[in-house]
Amino acid sequence: MQNSFNTYCKQIGLAETSKILLAVSGGLDSMALLHLLHASKMDVEVAHCNFQLRGVESDGDEDLVKTICKDLNIPYHINTFSTESYADEKGISIQMAARDLRYAWFEKLRKERACDYIATAHHQDDQVETLLLNLLRGTGLKGLHGILPVNNKIVRPLLFCSRIDLEDWVAFVGINYREDSSNASTKYSRNKLRHDIIPLLKELNPSLAKTMQENTERFEGAQKTLHYFLEKDTSKLLIDLGAQKRLSIDRLAEYPSPITILFHLMSPFGFKDWKAMETLLSSESGKQISSETHLLLKDRDYLLLKEYSVPEDQVIEIQKEQTKVEHPIVLKLSILDATDFEGFGSLSEAALDFDKLQFPLQLRKWREGDRFQPLGMKGQKKLSDYFIDEKFSVFDKKNAWLLCSVNDIVWIVGHRIHEAYKLGENTQKVYLVQL
Repeated sequence: MQNSFNTYCKQIGLAETSKILLAVSGGLDSMALLHLLHASKMDVEVAHCNFQLRGVESDGDEDLVKTICKDLNIPYHINTFSTESYADEKGISIQMAARDLRYAWFEKLRKERACDYIATAHHQDDQVETLLLNLLRGTGLKGLHGILPVNNKIVRPLLFCSRIDLEDWVAFVGINYREDSSNASTKYSRNKLRHDIIPLLKELNPSLAKTMQENTERFEGAQKTLHYFLEKDTSKLLIDLGAQKRLSIDRLAEYPSPITILFHLMSPFGFKDWKAMETLLSSESGKQISSETHLLLKDRDYLLLKEYSVPEDQVIEIQKEQTKVEHPIVLKLSILDATDFEGFGSLSEAALDFDKLQFPLQLRKWREGDRFQPLGMKGQKKLSDYFIDEKFSVFDKKNAWLLCSVNDIVWIVGHRIHEAYKLGENTQKVYLVQL
């Protein structure tokens, strides 16, 4: 194991002189990596996060890490986080909160301690889980190469081996570690794959971890090759016009898969929604989609790309007589007689009781403490909780717009309206908002 580890470290560019900040949870994987790095004579410091999520178990993990580091004479750093409070404040899941907190601290600590890399203990079984999760969520070539051995300042020196390899070696050497009881729960997608799905796949291919690792290396090679050739064509396809860039749809159509080329060109500008870009290509002139930083507009035979920045506290007022909003999103506004309205079934439209609205309406981003009553529910709900329940990503939340009447959120644009503003038997006028 040690020889294979040393060889792999050299293969991925870790020199004996590299200074490593190692993330150690106290579990089998990270404790194995700690001992392997220590035996390789590399300069190592340890970082341990106590997320205060498992009570005395979390404290026990911290105590073990401290003890082992003292025994091995390795410098260590401990940070205790109020993870649940952070998750609630940001309106994100506990898992996402823990990830954000640890990586922000790791990078800060890496700079302070002048370390070359942050090392994590991901192995081939983690690679299998990541690849399957990416496939289930939808991905391109970039997602298919899974966890990279080196990604900027983060290294994964255990991607050469499987979990069973580590278990056998840890048992043979006699390394002390702790089990995280939450790993046994199947309420998380990754754990469900680990305990229920992957064992079935291993019945079909006992060498699943090794095979998947080899596959990801091939996918990474294919993605790099595609990137190499497309970079040569980028300047010909994406014409710089100063304040904006222009892309000829006819030139794009010359490629076997125009949407693949478009996705590659737009990804650096924050566009990740493959389906939205595909739809834009076949839409009429005037349609547009947006990323966190840019707008992509179809203008006849071209796509126009321009940067935009919307202040988080910006509020756009909508007057009663207004029929359209052009920016930062495009909304069509209509007032209809209720007897003429036949209803709809699209999330991109909101039919509201006109007489319950107070103008001017406001279009704004969400704020901490926002609440509303989702259609079909009784009582108010914190918007941060709604985002979690509806599985909004950090990107989704940042780009969410709210249509408001005074202090009420009447529509999370593109998602759900407020129960109190739905159409009823006494509705006389319909205020129709179309995204």
